[in-house]
Amino acid sequence: MNFYEQYLAINKKLACGERVLYSQREGNHSHESGNNNKILHYPRIGIYTGTGASHSWLWFVEIFERVCFYDLSFLDEDDIKNGKMNEIDVLAMSGGDTFSIAKALGARGSEKIQSFIREGGLYIGSCAGAYLPLNSSKTYLNLFNYVNAKITNLTRTLPVAKTNSEKFCTPYGCSFIFHPVREAVRLTPIEVIPFKGVGSLLAPLYGGPPMVASDQTEVLAYYSDFTDKTIFLVDESLARDTLLGKAAVVRKKMGEGHIYLFGPHFEHPHFPLANKLLVDVIYWDSRKISLPNGYVPRDHMVVQGADLKRLIRIIKREISNSRIVAVGLETMPVNWLIGKKVYEPAKIREFLEAIWTRIKCLENANQIIISAGKDDLLTQSVLEITSLLRDIKKEIDNEMAGIESANRLFKLLNKTSKLFLEIYFRSNMVYFSSPRVYSEVMN
Repeated sequence: MNFYEQYLAINKKLACGERVLYSQREGNHSHESGNNNKILHYPRIGIYTGTGASHSWLWFVEIFERVCFYDLSFLDEDDIKNGKMNEIDVLAMSGGDTFSIAKALGARGSEKIQSFIREGGLYIGSCAGAYLPLNSSKTYLNLFNYVNAKITNLTRTLPVAKTNSEKFCTPYGCSFIFHPVREAVRLTPIEVIPFKGVGSLLAPLYGGPPMVASDQTEVLAYYSDFTDKTIFLVDESLARDTLLGKAAVVRKKMGEGHIYLFGPHFEHPHFPLANKLLVDVIYWDSRKISLPNGYVPRDHMVVQGADLKRLIRIIKREISNSRIVAVGLETMPVNWLIGKKVYEPAKIREFLEAIWTRIKCLENANQIIISAGKDDLLTQSVLEITSLLRDIKKEIDNEMAGIESANRLFKLLNKTSKLFLEIYFRSNMVYFSSPRVYSEVMN
């Protein structure tokens, strides 16, 4: 049994109100005494999908679904500013454009996140989400000075890029943040819970920070070596000086809560051991609030019968059409600079596949749970995606960059994925947390 299956079994118990201790988890018997015997809780997780977020938030979705963390909310900057943080225990902030995220959240967003953490919430930042809370003097970023740690990939004199020049660096005032390598690197954890007893592991690096932590910040893992998959964007000796021996994962306590910053993407679906540690972080340090089982929020409705079939038929048809156009775009030598991030056509299908691979589940369902009016909004969104993709294809065929259309498209892909996944996970959560359903599954 792999860890995903082990943790799925645990979460079936937790979602139905059973008591499970941290030391009693299947496959983990290394922490058997004292305060290490924490009671586990089924977490309410918010994933940031707003301005500045890249497709990598979908990796969080993938891993959380594998272990049946179904109580997921998809939050943009307005949700964070307007009270939605009260409905979650964990905030997951993915990769993307740190500057755009900070600007979109602004002072009010920062205040809400700080309050959330101080009251016991857990902040998990990956890549751009790890840069965001680090100390900075730059406008908007200076609103998020939660963690006193320095990055070692900041320079005034930009080194020569060996490859991937479009993804190699980001301007940072009069300086640059440069990315020495991409793909899998080796990490060595420190022997502390929840990383205790792990040994070394691999995780992919796509621009995340190497850090030097202050005394108030706990280092949980270091960059220790490169692998045969590592791609060097700068001279190897400079890459070693910049990364190796530097902190890859840090933790800071803030009030009653915690901040975890991950340089590499522990949420990437191809790295199971890194995924396990990410889930352990949530088990160990998420806010402990009990789960109401099998509930349907008052502003939601049940869709079934002919209405359900019609909605799923439209989504399936349009996502299929969009996938065909997107595959064709991937053969074209084009990319788009949106904010400070470079997007290539392959990123389009990351969003489309997140919907496509889950349609069958809803297609086979007798009913789904949906917020009032969101069915029509989702229908309009999938139709618009197909239309925009065809427009972009025509623009490229006519030797136009398609930048404005691409900008609109990626915003729409984010919005549409959020709409669909809200329906998908709310429906699964109601099913999963029902004691009757749990009894049938277990027996």
